[in-house]
Amino acid sequence: MRNAFLKTLSADLRQMLPFHVFVLAHLALVIGILTWHADFTAAAYLQYAAQFGPVYFLGLPAILLLGKLVAGVFRNPKAPLAWVTLPPPALLGHLAGAAAVFGSVILFMGSFTTFKTMMPALRSGFPYDRVQADLDALLFGGVDPGPRLMALFGNPHILSILEWNYSVAWTAFAFVPLFFIVLRATGAARLRYCLGFALVWAVLGNLLACLFLSAGPAFYGHVTGDAARFAAQLRMLDNGVVAAFQTYLWQNHLQDVAGLGTGISAFPSVHVGVTMMNALFLREFSRTAGLLGFVYVFVILMSSALFGWHYLIDGYTSILVVLLLHVALKRLFAARSATPAEDLKPTPSPAIP
Repeated sequence: MRNAFLKTLSADLRQMLPFHVFVLAHLALVIGILTWHADFTAAAYLQYAAQFGPVYFLGLPAILLLGKLVAGVFRNPKAPLAWVTLPPPALLGHLAGAAAVFGSVILFMGSFTTFKTMMPALRSGFPYDRVQADLDALLFGGVDPGPRLMALFGNPHILSILEWNYSVAWTAFAFVPLFFIVLRATGAARLRYCLGFALVWAVLGNLLACLFLSAGPAFYGHVTGDAARFAAQLRMLDNGVVAAFQTYLWQNHLQDVAGLGTGISAFPSVHVGVTMMNALFLREFSRTAGLLGFVYVFVILMSSALFGWHYLIDGYTSILVVLLLHVALKRLFAARSATPAEDLKPTPSPAIP
């Protein structure tokens, strides 16, 4: 029994080793910069452990278990718990390997936010807002797209729905699929997805964001002194969820304090990037699911400009970069990956039945 557990755990760790190595390399780089910067208030590791730990190790497993209980009732009403048995050692080894992945994800997100919080200090402010806003307007027919979108979709009921979608629904779309893919995907698909996840956040939200740091329309007045340019658009968001979170981010920025989701950067859009990554992954095994995913990319792209988080060029860039990353990873894994549809089928053992 012990040998089966260790054998499966060892195989899982070996398969996911490139992902764990990437996370540790990213961690080492961020800790090095944090130490050099000598401002440990920017560290966000404890916040993510406190928030994401219960989600990945308690909440989502509980939902999965509840689903199996409900399925058991429908399959065998007279004995709904007949499926309950002691898990085999191989399954326990697989679950331990999955737990290691979730731990790395939490560590990675802490590093991501820690570096993002430090970026304005590293770049001495936000140097690219005027350039990006002017380019955005130029590509949108000479007018800023955010105010124009607000004129079209500024109905309070529509804004409430889109606000909920951009914050709550997007968060679920960004982080919940990873849980089920880590548990149920086999072969190279699981590793490719996790590496793609980490690369999207690191390349878009850390590397490119730091190189071309901007604050976005919501904070344009703060960083350029021109408060009038997006004032009418932002007034439509007063007293809403978006405005409250934008105030939270700006206050944390002024205090140089890290928290869950803190750090200000507009270009490029991680919201759009993660959505695009999932849409491309969905497209590999379901044309319909992929189409719905791309529709959702468009909704998030428009919402990002509507709520003043981003210029539209932030989303355009994210779509292009994520597409390039996706193609590069597929080519890298081509020799060792099965077809995506086969990779996503649960294995009889030790995957979760």
